[in-house]
Amino acid sequence: MTHHAYPTPRLIFGWRCSCEVGVDRLSRLFGSRITLLLIAIGAVAGCQSIGDPGDLSSESLLRAARSSSDAVTLDIYWARTRLDDREFADSLWQSVQEDRIPVEVRLALANEGLRAGVVGGTPSEEIVRLLNPDGADAQLAADDAPAPLSATPAKVTRRLRQLRPGSRLEIQASELPRTMALFRCTPDGLVGDTYADAQGIYAVQLVGQQDRQAVLEFLPELHHGEPRMKITPGPGMVVQQLGRDVETYEALRTKVSLAPGEMLVVTSLPDAQHQLGGLFHHSSSDSSAEQKYLLVRLSRAPETPLLTAADDTAWPWN
Repeated sequence: MTHHAYPTPRLIFGWRCSCEVGVDRLSRLFGSRITLLLIAIGAVAGCQSIGDPGDLSSESLLRAARSSSDAVTLDIYWARTRLDDREFADSLWQSVQEDRIPVEVRLALANEGLRAGVVGGTPSEEIVRLLNPDGADAQLAADDAPAPLSATPAKVTRRLRQLRPGSRLEIQASELPRTMALFRCTPDGLVGDTYADAQGIYAVQLVGQQDRQAVLEFLPELHHGEPRMKITPGPGMVVQQLGRDVETYEALRTKVSLAPGEMLVVTSLPDAQHQLGGLFHHSSSDSSAEQKYLLVRLSRAPETPLLTAADDTAWPWN
């Protein structure tokens, strides 16, 4: 193969260049008057590029973005146990402060097969076993890794995310979409419906901050059906976007105030196979049915340092 050497083009405008351009060539191309004008502009402005970004290096390009001053940092864990391990579940909930959730919300959660509470202070032995089943640190997933749990998941996975006021964080609870019949108890009796391609999503928002505490809001959502084009009215406009049908459960909207180091624990009730809790927190492995625990820990609030093992001895994972 023959390689040809081409002369490097010299530009009058653009990146820094040598200003040695033949006047006779410019005269032929543009005429003498335009050539004199260009030379005059070059003498005044020089051959600096328009919008010159300055000195760039690999270090400056790869420097991590700084976190926002009003953002909170969340440690998000998914942990799995055997679905039939009732003894472990009972021991774990003895150290969870369920009274941090309003009683009416707890009743609504239980009606859908869900259970939630807050863990603060030194984690109990059951929490340590839940997050370190083999005595190893949780597997840290990349920040841009896919949200769904894999077909052969690790017992514990961890994600580190930042959340700003007004932004929305989606935590995907279900694995692959599936058709599922869901039932609930109502004053009129037991009612149910079948949902195709159903997936459970926890929508998380930061709705308040006070006294070094963050107020987080969790709302379970059921996304189902095939994606289709939807028309959404906006301020002075109409927006078309592709999306699926979404069922929101307003009665399950949970607001919880967390201090740095505290965490929210959410899972299902044992017999919730055909309830919302089963869709969100039950899965099957090669050996047995599994129950999934969602743990969301506030690692950092604005004006507080990131909690690590060095300054938070009660928490062994950094």
